[in-house]
Amino acid sequence: MCMSSLLICIISPPLLVRAQNAGYEVKGVVVDDSGMPVLGATVIERGTANGVSTDVDGSYVIRTAGPESVVEISYVGYKTVSLVASSSSLAHVSLEVDAMGIDDVVVIGYGTVKKNDMTGSVVAIKAEEFNRGAVVSAQDMLKGKIPGVHIIPGDGGPGSSSTIRVRGAASLNASNDPLIVIDGVPIAVDGGKGMGNPLETINPNDIESFTVLKDASAAAIYGSRASNGVILVTTKKGYGNTPRVSYSGSVSVQTNSDELPVMSPGEFRDYINQVYPAGTTTGDKVQSMLGDQNTDWQDLVFRTAISHDHNVSLIGNVNDRMPYRASVGYTNQQGTLETSKYERGTLDLSLSPNFFDKHLTVNLNAKGVITSQRYASSGVVGVAAFFNPTIDPYFRNEDGSIDYTTTNGYWNYGSGRGEDFTPNTLLGAGPLSQLYDRDNTARARRFIGNAQIDYKVHGFEALRFNLNLGLDISKAKTYDGVNPGSFQAYADTEARGWGQYSRTTNFRRNQLLEFYADFDKEWGIHHLDVMGGYSWQHFYSSDRSVSYFNETHEQKGEDSRYPFNRQENYLISFYGRVNYSIASKYLFTFTLRDDASSRFSKDTRWGLFPSAAFAWNIAEENFLKNQRVLSTLKLRLGAGQTGQQEIGSNYPYLARYSMSTDVYKQYNMGSNGYMFYLTPAAYDPNIKWETTTTYNVGLDFGFLDGRISGNVDWYLRQTDDLLNNVLTPMGSNFGNNVLTNIGSMENRGVEFSLNLIPVSTKDWNLTIGLNGTFQHTEFTKLNNTNDPDYNIQTGNITKGTGNQLQIHKVGYAPYTYYCFQQVYDADGHPIQNALVDRDGDGQITQADRYITDKSPNPDFFYGISLKLSWKNWDFGFNGHGSAGNWVFNDFASANSTSNIDINAGNLPNFARLVKKTGFTEANSGEQWYSDMFLENASFFRMDDINLGYTFRELGSWKGTLRLAFGVQNVFVITGYSGVDPEIPGVNGIDGSIWPRPRTYSLRLNVNF
Repeated sequence: MCMSSLLICIISPPLLVRAQNAGYEVKGVVVDDSGMPVLGATVIERGTANGVSTDVDGSYVIRTAGPESVVEISYVGYKTVSLVASSSSLAHVSLEVDAMGIDDVVVIGYGTVKKNDMTGSVVAIKAEEFNRGAVVSAQDMLKGKIPGVHIIPGDGGPGSSSTIRVRGAASLNASNDPLIVIDGVPIAVDGGKGMGNPLETINPNDIESFTVLKDASAAAIYGSRASNGVILVTTKKGYGNTPRVSYSGSVSVQTNSDELPVMSPGEFRDYINQVYPAGTTTGDKVQSMLGDQNTDWQDLVFRTAISHDHNVSLIGNVNDRMPYRASVGYTNQQGTLETSKYERGTLDLSLSPNFFDKHLTVNLNAKGVITSQRYASSGVVGVAAFFNPTIDPYFRNEDGSIDYTTTNGYWNYGSGRGEDFTPNTLLGAGPLSQLYDRDNTARARRFIGNAQIDYKVHGFEALRFNLNLGLDISKAKTYDGVNPGSFQAYADTEARGWGQYSRTTNFRRNQLLEFYADFDKEWGIHHLDVMGGYSWQHFYSSDRSVSYFNETHEQKGEDSRYPFNRQENYLISFYGRVNYSIASKYLFTFTLRDDASSRFSKDTRWGLFPSAAFAWNIAEENFLKNQRVLSTLKLRLGAGQTGQQEIGSNYPYLARYSMSTDVYKQYNMGSNGYMFYLTPAAYDPNIKWETTTTYNVGLDFGFLDGRISGNVDWYLRQTDDLLNNVLTPMGSNFGNNVLTNIGSMENRGVEFSLNLIPVSTKDWNLTIGLNGTFQHTEFTKLNNTNDPDYNIQTGNITKGTGNQLQIHKVGYAPYTYYCFQQVYDADGHPIQNALVDRDGDGQITQADRYITDKSPNPDFFYGISLKLSWKNWDFGFNGHGSAGNWVFNDFASANSTSNIDINAGNLPNFARLVKKTGFTEANSGEQWYSDMFLENASFFRMDDINLGYTFRELGSWKGTLRLAFGVQNVFVITGYSGVDPEIPGVNGIDGSIWPRPRTYSLRLNVNF
């Protein structure tokens, strides 16, 4: 009986719609302000569920109850039109751009809010505002788009991950990555090898919008997860009634944008003859190492890469009761470094059936991704640059053919041939051996899905309940091995000539259950929205790695007792939010979240994170109502706290014991040594949350009906109970140092964005966007003693072992450079090994280093964009840059001298820098730290330039087709002497990065 009743309820609404269709017929065409048809505009009879969507030529047909019914036509970014059904104006409706978008609905934590009603620092970016280049990773779509969001791209490798910082770093040892929430599911950062940044798991073509929650008022609803900001990703959903198919694809060519500046073979020979002339013991030895070839090793290891990307989607709606969207995508990206490759296949499904007169809505989302990647060691870039350019890249037989019996034919340093080859392990494998004789691949699969059930109570529609069940699960398998007969195999003392390989499996599972109730009601000028809920999340991971010998495929060692490294942690939360407004002028928001994390003991497990905000819509005041110049003016004030529990360990408060792998921690029985199974680790039973308190003042403005709009925000972020590794007294813990809550950090800054529409006519439209951020970060506390000299050194450089260039110290920014001061001659040239004796003791020691007050953190970073359209043509560009960021040119530091160790057995190439420095002596350890290698790396990068044409009518075909050509990484303007001023990661030490390629792409978009 219950099932039959349910079926009647499901089937009956379409029958009711059909009955209504016997009423008054209205039909017409909807166009935009330029006269072009609008696809997918919603046409609905007010107060009913009777509605349709416009088709590809903007036309619609709807039957209303009668000629007096009101028909509403709406489309995102345009003002809603409301007319009675009998109005002749419905035959041709021209939508007016709502430039300020005050009615736009913005996705926030656990719900949505009208843009005009927001109180916090929230920025939403729609799909049409994204970069239109050949974007492989979704993270690139945000670059330079949002003030306060600093994105540092990875190296030139395919599929490389960017580093994302929202309003700077808030932690020293815990994670500084923002929380990523995809369609309501908070995503785990670690997806195993092959799954880097969570944004890489989504096909950019499937994304509808990004929303970035920056201040505590907006982000505190996520409590312990939100100290680094929150990025909400909403994917595209189904709409309309007529099924639509679209295709987007691109073919790209990538070339190296730059190479490491070393000498050509001719330059190298001339320089050797000049600095190491024949006739001396050293000169004769060096001259004997010169070959008769001209080999450009960088040219051998790099290539012109070809990539292609394809995406097909199907969108529709069954009986106006079941919107659906399905898309499948494939990406094949070659890297500019030989052997590197990245492949990705994606599947995105969404289904949103509604029942009971749209009181019950079910949103089903499923996203699957498979990635396959072959890694080329980025270290080969430096090896190739400095390999002897006068030798043959291959071993040759007497007849000139390649001798494949010796290290598979690739030139390497060593003695002997064939099976008698003895590698020079001090020099390592040559460039071609590193590329072609090592196979390092990863294949990963990931599923992100959720079922969200939303019920609006019958008879009391102001109250609704929402249940969200989510799952994020991934599995990655990695193969890493060397080929038999390779240099690496002959250097393997356990399996000489055979070599070894390892197989690693990573498994990750993230389960989510959330339930909240929301009460949303208006009484006259009063609007109240109250939400409260519960969240449960479980994270589980396991890792297993086993090594094998190539020849026999036998397992190396025994791992049957402890084959896996398993870990898990839980998060439980209670949260609530109150939004209250008066006449849409005075807006109040209060948020409270209580979190518990299993990463802390029962005494410190719970953290309470409150926030409050107020906004005044000044433009809504009566004294401004009738003026036409000012369209928006809103003042925002906010304060609140967020937490941090991504501390890198699941059990830091427990006394942990693990199986020892240290050869010095074993006991002997007879002639055999046995590992201690249980080795204790340092722990702090009182470890607790890092807490970040944020204060925000913002002003939103708009003039001339939104032709000029923007906002300005000032913020102050203070992180307390900063996690820091500190030394422990001997015998007080199971280690020399322990992670504990000692320290504070402060971030402050000013953000602004400005959007201009200087031209908007039927044929022409010009939009310019500009945003920028001034920021400053410094430590305010690092230990309990308040010792003014206390510091933490970090930032390894190439030369030496354990040499560290940077310092964390109270009063300074993270990763501040800690250098020696260079001495120059009268002509301004640096004198090698001549450094300032700052303490006056007559010798150069570590005590003569000084804190430079310079760091990799920019004082100012910005983004700029332009869109110009004329009829069917469109042109645009996007760029970003920074000022006040410094980079230590470690490449120059390590290669600024022409000194050769002739006993090593090799003759390396030189950086062209040695002609400039004139350094010929052996570098002292102090010279490596010289501030002459510290450079201002301010820059401007033109990210992409695009030109496209849209065909709207091709014969009788009603679809649209867009062809576009684009260039990415077009140029960089900088005074930095290295390959690229944007150094991957956060420490700003430039060793030798894989240069980011320049990409030329041809793209096609078709809507059927």
